[in-house]
Amino acid sequence: MKKYLSILAIGLMMVHASCTDNDDPAVVDLEAPVIAFAEGRDGFRPANNEVRRGTTDHMHVRFSVSDASGIGQVLVDIHNSFDGHSHARMLNEFEAMNVKDIYSPDASNPVLRFPQGATFLNVDNTATDIYWEGPTSRVEGNILAGPYDIIISAVDVNGNQTGFADGSNYIATFFIERAYAPVVEVTNLVDDEIEGKAGEALEALGSIAKGDHNLSSEIKFVWIRLEEEHDHSHSAMARVKDEVFYERMWGSSTWRQGMSGPALPNTELLRFEDILQGEDAIILPSGEDHLDLVVWVEDVNGNVTQKTYEVHID
Repeated sequence: MKKYLSILAIGLMMVHASCTDNDDPAVVDLEAPVIAFAEGRDGFRPANNEVRRGTTDHMHVRFSVSDASGIGQVLVDIHNSFDGHSHARMLNEFEAMNVKDIYSPDASNPVLRFPQGATFLNVDNTATDIYWEGPTSRVEGNILAGPYDIIISAVDVNGNQTGFADGSNYIATFFIERAYAPVVEVTNLVDDEIEGKAGEALEALGSIAKGDHNLSSEIKFVWIRLEEEHDHSHSAMARVKDEVFYERMWGSSTWRQGMSGPALPNTELLRFEDILQGEDAIILPSGEDHLDLVVWVEDVNGNVTQKTYEVHID
């Protein structure tokens, strides 16, 4: 993504150098564009940790960019974050979504154009929604379910660009669920939490199951961890690494290199009360009030389902 902005920055600086003598040479713009909420909105879309349910076929993209000197280009980059960015080989009928939408005055797609020299760009229109089904789908086959990253970056007409180091890019992780992906369900939630006591085994009731869709496949890998609760509103890049209190794996991951555990006792149905017992029981730590139980499941086709449940510890 950086190379797209760097190439654009060089071109824009050359254009700027050839500007008329009316420009004030004493004024030097060193400020990058500002990426913010769309007008009248109270957040970005997709939001960090937003979940697009299996019944949906698209997502909204909402943000704004401003720059006093003029906006040069805006890049919306969406790619899978299943694995730390390796590229597993999947069946032809499944495909990870990969989007690079470039907003500029001369964009090939009219929907992505804005006026030359514009100082404000507001993106909040159904025309810029991103689909994974139907005639405007961004994938040719069936989209792989799982976590995706979105990065929004911008450069102005003087070559100043947003970046990772200062947090001026917008970065978030969102989840696309599909009916054919593994099904994870906890059935003993109380006010959307799993209740437990410090020093005792966590009682989680429910199951991990193969979906009943005709494209569903058997479970290949299960990864369960109990970790420090984090602020779900924070950017994916802004979060520090969570402290992990419990971690177990079964099967072998397609996406995460080297992650594996003992063989799955069943590849179609696993009950939490069966697999989280004995040496694999989750013993709740003392001194903690709330933690996150994170369940990551992969199927043979490469689809990922991740569910996070809040655990309240007495």
